[in-house]
Amino acid sequence: MPEFFRTMAIAQRSITQKNMFGHPQGVRQDLGFETALRLVLIACINDRLFTVKEDTKTVVNVLRLLALRWYSFGNPLDGCLYFGHYFYAYQNHSQYAVKLLMEQSRLVVPQAEKVVLNRAGLALIEILPESRWYKSVDGLGDKLSNIFIETADLANVDAQISGVQIHFKKSNCYDLRAPLFVLADAIEIPQVLNDKVVVRCPHCQQKCRGNYFRHIEITCPKCQGHWSQRM
Repeated sequence: MPEFFRTMAIAQRSITQKNMFGHPQGVRQDLGFETALRLVLIACINDRLFTVKEDTKTVVNVLRLLALRWYSFGNPLDGCLYFGHYFYAYQNHSQYAVKLLMEQSRLVVPQAEKVVLNRAGLALIEILPESRWYKSVDGLGDKLSNIFIETADLANVDAQISGVQIHFKKSNCYDLRAPLFVLADAIEIPQVLNDKVVVRCPHCQQKCRGNYFRHIEITCPKCQGHWSQRM
């Protein structure tokens, strides 16, 4: 992780530099970024955070959590900024790179059939509680945090698995707390009946009713959990 963050920090500084015409100078190809990424992937497989046969979105999500955790230890923000730039703005390229590195790693790591995931290790890098996503007029939000992604930064996906792809291509305001992809089944669409809104409690799943406003705050009558969300 130190080397991974170091190479990302250098890459972030290089993309912020402009030439005499005001255009980005681009990222140098000899930073060692992909080498550092390969080593992090192998370390994650050896620590059983995922297997060599894991889907690419899951692998990138674990990398996202690791980057957030490493930043929380007091490391510079530059590495996190480049992670957002690379894995959100260039999703197709970055996911292909990760997929290729994972295929190369199969020669030097245990087979997936023999691996039991390290649940305790995964729990250590989980920074936020389980997200409870909801759909609003303007975008996608999380009931248990202040994460909200505008509609322009989302793309609906129906091929193979239905859900919402998060890319931040419109705003460029990358938020590493947001995953790359949210399953459609995990997104609640509030029900509106006679100027009342019906939503589920993110803590106990109890159906709760409240007055319909642009921004609502609800306290669950069952567990007394409190949250707010947009409509």
